[in-house]
Amino acid sequence: MRKVTKLVPYFIVVIVMAFFVQLLIIRYLPNGLYRVAKVLSGKPYNTFIHPPKTNAKLRKVVLPNPDFIYSALFYDVSNGDVVVSGEWPDTSQYACIGIYGNNLQPYYVMNNRHNLDGKFRFRLTSSSESPTDMSVVKAQSEKGSILIRMLVTDSLQIVSAHHIQQGLKIELQ
Repeated sequence: MRKVTKLVPYFIVVIVMAFFVQLLIIRYLPNGLYRVAKVLSGKPYNTFIHPPKTNAKLRKVVLPNPDFIYSALFYDVSNGDVVVSGEWPDTSQYACIGIYGNNLQPYYVMNNRHNLDGKFRFRLTSSSESPTDMSVVKAQSEKGSILIRMLVTDSLQIVSAHHIQQGLKIELQ
């Protein structure tokens, strides 16, 4: 019994250290991963990135899913709003836009099942006051990322997705 009593302070120290290590990982790892991804992209902020379609040679991990065509954008709203516009594929081809903060957590998602006119246009802003001439999304951080995914199941949908990628627009305001 005495041996166990002597070990109690060590167990408490280990538990407290494990708690703080986990807290540091949760707090700082996502921001670090965001910075690494931004540097590896090689693109300036507020510029679309259209990587090639994923195949077995490009997949080093489980993600990205090879059934999707991706477009990405690292945004910066510190100097003004960013307006993103484009068109959705028809509803037979699923597509979604996810907006992420610099901690890699999504805070706004939309898809083509909710927008029936075929186009999207939204203003990403850090301001609490913004014109309401379109959908407004309040950015959770001044810098973050936008990921657009389009499901492609055949060669016609791949062509359609590439056409849609070319029509994506960014306006700085």
